[in-house]
Amino acid sequence: MKPLRFAVVACLFAWSVNCWGDPVLPSLFSDHMVLQQGRNIHVWGKADPAEKIAASIAGHTASTTAETNGRWSVRLSGLPAGGPFTLIVRGNREIVLKDVLIGEVWVASGQSNMAFGLSGAEGAAVEVPKADYPQIRLFTVPKRIALSPQENTLPAVWQICTPDTAKNFSAVAYFFAREIHKSLNVPVGVIESAWPGTTIETWIGPDTLRADPELKPVLDEWNHASAAEKSFAENPLPFELEFDDFELIPASTDLEKNALANFDDGTSRTSMGGWFSYGWADALDTRFDLVTPGRGGGGFAARVTGRLDGAQDSTLRCRYKLDGLPADLSSYAGIRFWVRGHGSFRFRSLQPTITDYDNYGAPVLKASADWQPVTVWFRDLRQDGWGVVLPFTQDALSGFLIENMTILEYPPMPVSGLYEGMITPLLPYAFRGAIWYQGESNALKAHQYRKLLPTLIESWRTSSKNENLEFLIVQLPNHGAIPDQPGGSAWAELREAQFLTVKHVPDTGLAVTIDVGDPGDLHPHRKLEVGQRLALWALGTMYKKTIVYSGPLFEGMKVEGQKTRIHFTHVGAGLEARGGDLQGFAVAGADRKFHWADARIEGDTVIVLSREVASPVAVRYAWADSPRCNLFNKDGLPASPFRTDNWPGITGQ
Repeated sequence: MKPLRFAVVACLFAWSVNCWGDPVLPSLFSDHMVLQQGRNIHVWGKADPAEKIAASIAGHTASTTAETNGRWSVRLSGLPAGGPFTLIVRGNREIVLKDVLIGEVWVASGQSNMAFGLSGAEGAAVEVPKADYPQIRLFTVPKRIALSPQENTLPAVWQICTPDTAKNFSAVAYFFAREIHKSLNVPVGVIESAWPGTTIETWIGPDTLRADPELKPVLDEWNHASAAEKSFAENPLPFELEFDDFELIPASTDLEKNALANFDDGTSRTSMGGWFSYGWADALDTRFDLVTPGRGGGGFAARVTGRLDGAQDSTLRCRYKLDGLPADLSSYAGIRFWVRGHGSFRFRSLQPTITDYDNYGAPVLKASADWQPVTVWFRDLRQDGWGVVLPFTQDALSGFLIENMTILEYPPMPVSGLYEGMITPLLPYAFRGAIWYQGESNALKAHQYRKLLPTLIESWRTSSKNENLEFLIVQLPNHGAIPDQPGGSAWAELREAQFLTVKHVPDTGLAVTIDVGDPGDLHPHRKLEVGQRLALWALGTMYKKTIVYSGPLFEGMKVEGQKTRIHFTHVGAGLEARGGDLQGFAVAGADRKFHWADARIEGDTVIVLSREVASPVAVRYAWADSPRCNLFNKDGLPASPFRTDNWPGITGQ
């Protein structure tokens, strides 16, 4: 993006600089917004000190005077669901927001499975064209890291739910909103604030962590970061990288090198008919140019330069062919190119079979001031391991990308950094509740998650001054190894931490997804059921619908000789085994060694028996990363994994 255009965009949405006169509203206030029904309508912003401000909607008006620091805030009487209305704010200038609806507002947060777009969900070919709901509104919080509370999000606006706006929005949040809208027949607004790969501690307020002696060390971990890493959390760093003389290295001496691109004709075309391109949508203060001289003192080189912060991605992409179709590179052993500059970079190969961004890649390298050669051997490329494991298709490669970075490469994410940057701007806004899909990045510290998840909920409730904020949790689905024998599982322990949170923290809920995951894919595509189950819990509890909103949840165990009887809540119309005999139960005696057990349904209980355990002490169900399990209620909702013991797990006591 050119600097002038960037300046205009920044000015249009600036919070601290009044480019167009006062008053100024946060990004959350825009045309098409949804305000929470039945709650006082909080409107706030900035203006000149002592400026008189008035806000009005649907015949309700409130006024105030801006404080000496320019901040102002008014509260209007709450309204029932309906609209559209016009929200007007008057000061030295008048702001008119149109098509404002009153309804239900929810925040959707977490990591990649919450950010997973509708276009990638199972059934997207049918679901995306149907995503035409004028009374559902979508707001995506831009990624932002901060070390102190932020009063506003980065530039963003509310959007009406259409196939075009919904396709890149959270699939889980969309399906949740659709169910709420259809059931209640009211407008629904969803605010997506999610970031792939993040840990829960980045989403928790620092004061809440600091107040808990057990969790204060989590906050203190950030103190070990370097001064440069701490600065980078809020201050972009410059980088400049130049690339030249790309060539394909033949696998045998019978084949000549292929001079893929040297840019000497002043274009970014490749010898195979493709081209190099650069997208700056996520890194506005960067640019891609062909500059002279290139390596050797003549011609051109490809240069990417600018400033990056921890939330931005800069990617130079090469397509081998003009139409983007794959090329057969089985006759080549690798790619060599030259690089110089200030910063780091990483090569990632592209193939059509990989759609989850876990592309085959090389390690991160640093550039130097002088031209240096880089050789990427295809045989050395590896997937990072968080996506679907797939073979490297050297006979079908569509291109490659070069990820451009600062000299810090992948710096650590500051604890509380996303809470400050992406949650605090939302807290003054009235919303009904939150849906939360996260935990994959904390699985190896699952025991600690027992403290962290309730602390997150407390943090959001306290900061939003809403102690009854509804908080609905997606329990992690099946993913990973399917065990031959009973054993320990970090993912099972994380699911248990989520279950215990719902058991002990009021106004929380659990969407069990143990049946809709994928053992080989960290990002399962069955998002419809996830959104529906979250909505069921909300409808059955907060919205007081007479429905079965949960699958069976463990309540207690009774030993009856060699058998054990397991009791459940939320049995609904009764228990059933899906697809055959009950699976997934294991029993242990005093020796704490678990054995697979036979299980059968008896009324609203399950009888568990193992002939290898004469005196049972503990029972576990679906206790594995990716368990074989099939206990449901007859209303179609799966039972949550559980264990009856409290023995030390593999992630701690």
